[in-house]
Amino acid sequence: MSISAVERIEKRVAGQTIENAQKAFGLKYVELASALGVDRRTLLRYRRNLSVPSEKVRARMGKIREIRHLMEEVFKGSEAQLEWLYSPVPLLRGQRPIDLMRKGKLDEVLSVLAGLYSGSFS
Repeated sequence: MSISAVERIEKRVAGQTIENAQKAFGLKYVELASALGVDRRTLLRYRRNLSVPSEKVRARMGKIREIRHLMEEVFKGSEAQLEWLYSPVPLLRGQRPIDLMRKGKLDEVLSVLAGLYSGSFS
């Protein structure tokens, strides 16, 4: 596969990740940019498929996709997912998952979701 084909795919995946995260989590551009550790203008370039995210940003986007996937597995229905996301969670010391995501603390949210997911198979 050529470098240009890989770049096109990376750009497309980044744009889709941003669009899906906004729809699933109700995040604004500035909030999603903060979660990914980038400037809002940089996020807009990714969304418009104009730029390939750095390795670090691609890793954070992967975590966003994983959070979305786990939420869909653990909570059936978008309303239940949003209820969990926007409510205080005891396993997060009473913090709301969405607030941690906005601060870029994706690993904390992932950890709790992974525990809930694995517990659902016990």
